[in-house]
Amino acid sequence: MLRVMVLALLVALAGCHRQANAPSDAPTGLTVEKGDGRVTVRWDELPGLTYWIFFQAGSSVEARSPGVPLIFDAHSPRVVAGLANDIEYAFVMNATYQDSPGGPSTPVVTAVPRLAGATWTSGAPIGSPPQNLNGVVFGAALSRIVAVGDSGTLLAGDLNYTSTSPPGVTAWTQATSVPTGFASDLSSVATSGSQFIALGTDGSVVTSIDGTAWTSPGGSIASGGARMNSLAFGLVASAATYVAVGNGGNIFMSSNLVAWNPAVSNTTSDLYNVSFPKDAFIATGANGTLLTSTDAVTWVPQSSNTSMALRGSTVSGFAGHTPRYPVRRRWAGGRGRVQ
Repeated sequence: MLRVMVLALLVALAGCHRQANAPSDAPTGLTVEKGDGRVTVRWDELPGLTYWIFFQAGSSVEARSPGVPLIFDAHSPRVVAGLANDIEYAFVMNATYQDSPGGPSTPVVTAVPRLAGATWTSGAPIGSPPQNLNGVVFGAALSRIVAVGDSGTLLAGDLNYTSTSPPGVTAWTQATSVPTGFASDLSSVATSGSQFIALGTDGSVVTSIDGTAWTSPGGSIASGGARMNSLAFGLVASAATYVAVGNGGNIFMSSNLVAWNPAVSNTTSDLYNVSFPKDAFIATGANGTLLTSTDAVTWVPQSSNTSMALRGSTVSGFAGHTPRYPVRRRWAGGRGRVQ
């Protein structure tokens, strides 16, 4: 008898449960912002609803179509990654309430992902008064960006891909601590993977493991008064190596940021930039000066086929193809702005 009563109670409870009604309106405010191999989907999110994103390559897509990729329980903004650049994708959304069927769908919105660097957004001035910003670097380990500039300017911002104000970061903040009396103009900043390293035009060096608290490693570059312009980190025979370059062909190298040894650059031209894009250091400077080194000690002049000042270099290419090394001819600086 007891089992019969329990069974009857369960049947009665099941009969009382009814599926919730679907939302009567489609989600509003759907936009799709294109990025590099990804897009950012935004909409007006309302409490209590569960949102679905349906997407596929092409100019059209329908919700709930068989085989169409979907994202369940999405929240705005939602980054959709793993897309191919220069291919059009179509996106549509609907929503459910509790366990209801899907409600009406939004109009289809399309976007074409593109390579990074195709579009730039100007950030707001930082500081009062704003200072010239001379270098920026991304530290992947902390997902943090550090920018440096004149008068000891040290700024850190956490990477936030979906942030629009300020673009790309959660917020830019000033350094929380610096060595006593430090106010050098900073010309460059680099990362070793475990720390940030900033270089002063006077040869001073400061380091930070988080981009906000900065200390002196205990040494500086004796450049004889020559302005120091750029610093890079690289691995030479698996050993950490730092290289700094400056005016008058000055090149210095260090394994610990404390003791700096001069290298023979074979030039008296001002050197504006040094980098370690792949397997070797590359230094560029005035009058088309282009130097390379695999050990940071011996520097070999290369022909750049230009007399214009070279301000930077990088590497491009992919598996199975010979690397190429583009160089920058003009300085793209901004007064107190991060882009």
